[in-house]
Amino acid sequence: MIRAALLLAGSLLLAGCATRPVVPVAAEAWQARAARLAALDDWDARGRIAIRAANGGGQGSLHWEQRGALARIRLSGPFGAGAYLVEWDADRLTVTSRDGEVALDYAGAWAAEQFLYEQLGWWFPAIAARYWLRGLADPAASAVESFDAAGRLAALDQHGWQVRYEDWQGDALLPMPRRLVMENEQARVRVVVDRWQL
Repeated sequence: MIRAALLLAGSLLLAGCATRPVVPVAAEAWQARAARLAALDDWDARGRIAIRAANGGGQGSLHWEQRGALARIRLSGPFGAGAYLVEWDADRLTVTSRDGEVALDYAGAWAAEQFLYEQLGWWFPAIAARYWLRGLADPAASAVESFDAAGRLAALDQHGWQVRYEDWQGDALLPMPRRLVMENEQARVRVVVDRWQL
């Protein structure tokens, strides 16, 4: 009787172990990468951006400098002729022309989204794009993620947008996106990052 009870307990224990979710090594490595990147306050990305939408589009250069809560984004092309410096923190967004004149100024937590909506005519989740650009999901909202054979993020769905990662650069411990596409039914935004500095 005792032996039968021990066999039953052992088989239940083994069954419990068999049904326990197993985290793949690649997923663990990706989670460690995401934690390292999320902790970085300072980073630079230089590259190109192209926008396509029903109401028009364009392309140009992009230089994104993140310093803590402050982003300095230098753009030329997609938002009209000339070059602009966008300075954006948690409460304000200011657009300065090449001549140093303040062209636009927005206040509030949604300043970047308001600016982009007025320039483009459609909503773009700028706060989430800070994460997407680095190959991370926005931690403030749920996301559906899929991974490639190498264990890197291949795509994510978040905020009504689909983000696809077409190419990566850097070493295996900290791969960074080289080409990504962000799209929904209204628009398609493609970014190519030529150089990362972390």
